Amino acid sequence: MASKFEVPETYGERVVKLNEESPALRHPDSPDWFSREVNEKSKEQLAWAAPYDARFPQVRKQRQCFSYYVDFHRCQELMGEDYKPCKFFQNVYKDFCPGYWTEKWDELREEGRFPAKFDR
Repeated sequence: MASKFEVPETYGERVVKLNEESPALRHPDSPDWFSREVNEKSKEQLAWAAPYDARFPQVRKQRQCFSYYVDFHRCQELMGEDYKPCKFFQNVYKDFCPGYWTEKWDELREEGRFPAKFDR
């Protein structure tokens, strides 16, 4: 069942794909820059938000960020690096977490000082 789970592309993957299709869209001098149709189409292609999670009803998303970061690395540890549904957790934590948090957490994981266990 989990192998049939559709995981959307990350924002970065969608931007690269869109830029390959029409590189002129990213330049402000392009006539398509002010086109409503082009802007609506790119909004549909690029917009993705993490689904609502009832465990985290508060406005601040620190706990949700940390939980999804841990869930992603736990999923990779338990299921393997190439298990595609783990990408969902990565998409969500990259949506919520500031980059400097994840960089620090990556350093802590490498040093073995990260406060969570990934093997359970």
